[in-house]
Amino acid sequence: MVACTIAGILINLALPAMATMKRKADAAHVVADINAIRVAGFDAYADLQLWPASAAWGAIPTEMVNRLPQGFEFRYKTVEYRWQRWSLPNGMPTNPSQTILVTVELRSTDQSLMAAIRGLYKGGLAFGSATTATFVIE
Repeated sequence: MVACTIAGILINLALPAMATMKRKADAAHVVADINAIRVAGFDAYADLQLWPASAAWGAIPTEMVNRLPQGFEFRYKTVEYRWQRWSLPNGMPTNPSQTILVTVELRSTDQSLMAAIRGLYKGGLAFGSATTATFVIE
């Protein structure tokens, strides 16, 4: 009975740690997907001299289809991705000659996963809400 009690206590201590590790692994997967999308976007830009057009949630822009790993999807578990190309007629406030801004947007109902993704991502500016995030591709 003592052994069962000790085992129960240890399991109760381990389960939250395991959930945190799983969330961090899922966040790392999403960040790797963002980097794959980023590379595909730059590859398309290098070939076509223009950024791929914006696409709907979960849809891969046509210009990126052959530049992403085979079987790549614009989603992972509860997270959906969207490529956005923004036209800035007056340019960026810090660089008026930069008239195009490209981003990868994420949305998910899992707020803790979104927080883990924002904490792990080391790229450009990130903004959003508890269930969305926008990452600037640089």
